[in-house]
Amino acid sequence: MKKISTTIVACALTLAVPTMSALAAGASENLLIAPHHESRSAVQPKEIKLQAKVINKVDMVPARAVFEALGFTVTWNAKEKKLHAENGERETDVVLGDDNYFAYSTKSEGMTAPVPLGAAPVKIGGSIYVPVKLFSIVLGNQANPVVVKGGKIIVNSGSKMENTQLPTPFVNYDSIDAARKAAGANFAVPTELPENYKQDEIFVFNSRMAQIIYRNGEQTLYYRVSQETGDISGDYNVYESTKTVAIGNLEVTLKGNKGLVSVASWEADGFNYCLLANKALTAEQVQNIILSITIL
Repeated sequence: MKKISTTIVACALTLAVPTMSALAAGASENLLIAPHHESRSAVQPKEIKLQAKVINKVDMVPARAVFEALGFTVTWNAKEKKLHAENGERETDVVLGDDNYFAYSTKSEGMTAPVPLGAAPVKIGGSIYVPVKLFSIVLGNQANPVVVKGGKIIVNSGSKMENTQLPTPFVNYDSIDAARKAAGANFAVPTELPENYKQDEIFVFNSRMAQIIYRNGEQTLYYRVSQETGDISGDYNVYESTKTVAIGNLEVTLKGNKGLVSVASWEADGFNYCLLANKALTAEQVQNIILSITIL
């Protein structure tokens, strides 16, 4: 068996903050044309005076106004600087300063791969502005559901939007070997788990990231491994503690509250690793899991 032993660099997010000069570009007033919420399949235009922005040559629109015009419910988490939008079928979260956008299904485990769109969400005059292309991602890759054209922000709606389904990039596999083949990499896996945790499901995400789920009743532990760099946790919660510690020959970033660990991330041997626990683990439990990760 081959133990992981390469010194690593902890995972980190790079936040892109637009300049004031970028915010000034394209600041002319535009109109949002959207159907009435009660009848999205019929064209009943509603005009709302808004200002569109151009940031880094990307058309940006006010997220709340456009999402609500499409029938989504929008909430804002000031502590986490995160906007959440959902319509009962599809959801998304955008975080200020983070140029990574994705959507996920309310009714299944499907999630799109996080993609940069050229400009991070930014708060201007009390509104959160996002790239107009985000709405295509959220609506299942629908072509141009929202466009900026001719001095207006146009929301295209109809029965097609309601029937669009979010693609599911997670593929389930019956064995670690099958997942390795699908991911094109002989990745290592934990051989020691906290008491009563058992392997439950194995997924490969877009042929690039493997995810193994371990369960102990309602307690769930996610193990992710990828050859791509960056934060693969998908966890944007704000924790009391974020620190980097040495575990064996590894440098591991631990995030959690009250002395417990909810997220651990590290890199080694060309792979990017992450552990996420829906019920926080002790630092000792996390250390034991990481030290046991082996290529069998």
